[in-house]
Amino acid sequence: MARIEFKAKAQIVYNQDNAPIYKVVRVPRFQRSHCDMAAFRTHPKYGGFANSDLFPGILGRIRRDVFGRDADYLRLDQVPDGVTVADTGFMVDVTVEV
Repeated sequence: MARIEFKAKAQIVYNQDNAPIYKVVRVPRFQRSHCDMAAFRTHPKYGGFANSDLFPGILGRIRRDVFGRDADYLRLDQVPDGVTVADTGFMVDVTVEV
């Protein structure tokens, strides 16, 4: 399994009464620095493209497929399949299994 990992600061979304509703993190544009490149090079689907110029486009497609077309934020109470979140402190660790 290839993994994409990033860290982000959690933000709390409040309603009109200043009561916290849920937490969100901003999903960055995936780059090679977020990827476990050794796993991507041996991946059956993406292995041939891991070292090519097409790889940033493939990472964009993975981001769109996992989080949705216009999803710039990930709600921590609605995590999609294949995504794990470790909310242990100030920073949130997000791992996407591909």
